[in-house]
Amino acid sequence: MILFAKTDAETVKTRVFEAFKDYLNLYWQMLAQAKPLSDQSDIQRVIKAQKDYDQYSADRDPASGLFGSYFGHQWSERFLHEFLFEDAVPLVANAAK
Repeated sequence: MILFAKTDAETVKTRVFEAFKDYLNLYWQMLAQAKPLSDQSDIQRVIKAQKDYDQYSADRDPASGLFGSYFGHQWSERFLHEFLFEDAVPLVANAAK
């Protein structure tokens, strides 16, 4: 998980870190209760939803400009499409289709 915030160290140590621990605990609870899918149509629906999410997020990620200003446009695009949202297709590739 990556969190970008403009705040002070005390808030991070108290409120943000506590919320993060609550989030992780809930995640582990949900994971422990999860049941594997066996129906292929359900599996394909989940795969499509993940790809759609990655595409939507990569196309609109507000941090892209920030990353580009710090590390360059090419690095930012690779980070978005090869790490954060690996199932997304870059907009340039979409336009060529």
